[in-house]
Amino acid sequence: MAPGMAPGTARAMAGTLAIAMAIALAVSPTPAGAQDPAAPPPLVRSVFPLPVEIGGRTYNLETLEIRPRGDGPFPLALVLHGKPSGEARRKALDPKALTVQALAFARRGYIAVAALRRGYGKSAGPYSESDGTCEATRYPQATRQGAIETRAIASAAAKRPGADPQRLVIAGESVGGMVALALAQDPPPGMKGAISFAGGRGHDPGKPGHVCESDKLVALAGALGADAKIPTLWIYAENDALFGPSLARAMFAAFERNGGLGNLVLLPPLARGGHAVFAQSPADWARPVEGFLERLGLPAGIRFARPEQSPPAATGPNGRRAFRQYLADPKPFRAFALSDPASGTGAFGWAATTASIEEARREAVRLCRLNAPQCRVAAEHAEIADR
Repeated sequence: MAPGMAPGTARAMAGTLAIAMAIALAVSPTPAGAQDPAAPPPLVRSVFPLPVEIGGRTYNLETLEIRPRGDGPFPLALVLHGKPSGEARRKALDPKALTVQALAFARRGYIAVAALRRGYGKSAGPYSESDGTCEATRYPQATRQGAIETRAIASAAAKRPGADPQRLVIAGESVGGMVALALAQDPPPGMKGAISFAGGRGHDPGKPGHVCESDKLVALAGALGADAKIPTLWIYAENDALFGPSLARAMFAAFERNGGLGNLVLLPPLARGGHAVFAQSPADWARPVEGFLERLGLPAGIRFARPEQSPPAATGPNGRRAFRQYLADPKPFRAFALSDPASGTGAFGWAATTASIEEARREAVRLCRLNAPQCRVAAEHAEIADR
């Protein structure tokens, strides 16, 4: 499953700790802490069909782009998705599921492009990345096909307005991580480095923690190291339920033994599961990624930082704790709601989503109203503007 697909998270509390997880919508409140419309978010998100030539034919691939405002030139980051298990989930993939991953690069001044390869979501064309069966895997062929399509995507993305095609980094998660590593052998023009987050393939959905023919996955990693021409960074979490530390170390050792250039980073266990490290934990991987980008001579630090926000005055101890969670959530749209002080409940709720600031407001107020009759948005932040 490709991580980062949940549209948002939400919390509600009143006095003692009570947590609600939800994405349901309620009647939208009028936010008291609405942002100044004269100060639009510095980053812009759009979803559109990107014409990509693959094998002599042009296919429209469903694409997410997050970019800084302005003319550029901006470095380019390609974000590669994983492979949801099953045809129905693969076809249901939404490019906005990659918002958090793309946003992490856009904050650093990149044009971040995440195109769904053929056979995923609403992208046109035949699916050609099957791993085969658990008894007869085809990891090299599937990875090579993903790399062919990604090279074509890179060529199309390089023509986006304001993009600097000579400053390209490619970062992928899960299956997309293996595809990014494959491109180190034959990098597109301008590609400086590859980042693999929880890279791997062949997880057996019927047997949690089991990878089909894992020895062949290690062999694939070794083959990708042969003739690799650019640096790579491999990032895993210790509690990755799909590709654990032992397998990650074996894959990296094979890659390095055959001449691949790279560094392996194993992060401590993550609260919500290690395989979703790219989407769920940008703060945890920021340091190794920024060091890698610096070594490549690419922009590394945060260029578009979130504004500082303090807890609303009427927030109690539990509310201040929740407000810290609200601030730390990596999703671009966040809202924090409080009950009417006259009610004496001290209720609050917060929500973060990749959908819209309106959804964050609605959900924060809905959660707050679980414990109080009247609630209002006391703080919010929209990090991107949709167009």
